[in-house]
Amino acid sequence: MVARYIRIRYAIRQVDGVDELVPCAATHKKLVALHAELEMLDTFCTALQHERTTVADVRLLFDSVVTDYPVMGEYLRSNAKIVHSPLFESALVKIGNGDTLSTAEARAFKCFQAASDCEDKGEGGNGGQAAAKKKKKPRCDYAVAILRDGKKQRVSARCSVRYRALAKLVPPTSNTVERLFSSCKLIMTPHRSCILPANFETIAFLRVNREMWNAASLIEQGE
Repeated sequence: MVARYIRIRYAIRQVDGVDELVPCAATHKKLVALHAELEMLDTFCTALQHERTTVADVRLLFDSVVTDYPVMGEYLRSNAKIVHSPLFESALVKIGNGDTLSTAEARAFKCFQAASDCEDKGEGGNGGQAAAKKKKKPRCDYAVAILRDGKKQRVSARCSVRYRALAKLVPPTSNTVERLFSSCKLIMTPHRSCILPANFETIAFLRVNREMWNAASLIEQGE
């Protein structure tokens, strides 16, 4: 909505009858600043939808967001109330970074322990904390820059316990959920604000599963 306003603001001022509704210059500056912040945060939504994004990457992004926007800490911190299993999530993050697990984390992560214990080299370090302390990244590539810098901070480390390779590849729930929400936002445009829930569900279902059907499938169902 903010982006749409900025795009059509000049044209609106030329229309009699609605020019009085256009925000003043001071308010316009605030909206432009807000739009820049929203664009920066939108890069996080895009990064969360990437199929290769891991739990460690998500934690790195969330820690950076909390540093710049403390008000979001209630929901994005590792110990937030909405986190179902903080120890398990913390273990996933440390495994992804190559860090050593605490006793409690190792106990919660025992199901991923390999049959034999041996030294394993991986990527480790305090990527999340280091990236959080860095200065603000360019708005255009905010999330990508955070992930890139965070991975640079990870150095070779040794772990006394070896875990299954699958542990590093466990995807965060947000990958699929964010893609679904983005698809729903594309469907629920202002022109469809009065659409019936049943019709919206049908359109959303077809859009999410569009790889499984084509025009011929619809014709067959119609017949």
